[in-house]
Amino acid sequence: MMIEELKLYTTRLEDLKHFYRDTLGMEVSNATDQAFNLEVGGTKMIFKSCETDREPFYHVAWSIPTNRFKQAKQWAASRVVLSREGDREEMYSTNWNSHSLYFEDPAGNIIELIAHHRTQNESDHDFSTQDILQVCEIGLVTEDVLSTVNELQRIGLTRWGEVSDTFAPVGDVHGLFIVVKKDRTWFFSTQKAEIYPLEVSIRGVGKLRIG
Repeated sequence: MMIEELKLYTTRLEDLKHFYRDTLGMEVSNATDQAFNLEVGGTKMIFKSCETDREPFYHVAWSIPTNRFKQAKQWAASRVVLSREGDREEMYSTNWNSHSLYFEDPAGNIIELIAHHRTQNESDHDFSTQDILQVCEIGLVTEDVLSTVNELQRIGLTRWGEVSDTFAPVGDVHGLFIVVKKDRTWFFSTQKAEIYPLEVSIRGVGKLRIG
């Protein structure tokens, strides 16, 4: 599942533009007072301005080379405050064979850097923003996880790992919907999952408008 484009909404467009461009040093393009594009490897992320009483926030994971997690952590820690869970600043998943770290942007979006060790995407140079390979996870919040999983399966996506009535990964190692039940607390965060609109384009599937 290759995520080619992802559109998210925010009331803090200027803050996010400065954060991703100036704090993280990523490439921002097509910036207007209504939207900007963020180049995340092979994925185009679009932040679009909206007016709402509550600030939208999302969970998004970026894939990094399997052999550069430690360097990526140093890179991130020099720019942002890493999220913690207890005394941990990183997580290793035995089921996924992956290392992850998390931080939040000024709008409260939960950004994850994840190195999947079952993939062959090694880098032979020091980590930089050029080694952020693609968006590989999108949080999809719903009132009914199993029903949403069934809907995603009907458009050709598959379950990836164990599924419960509160959490279900759908897709593959290259791209996943992390389907979670509304009000479930996100990993490495105190924020409870909320439903906000998003648009995503998936190679071979097309554009989906959610929420």
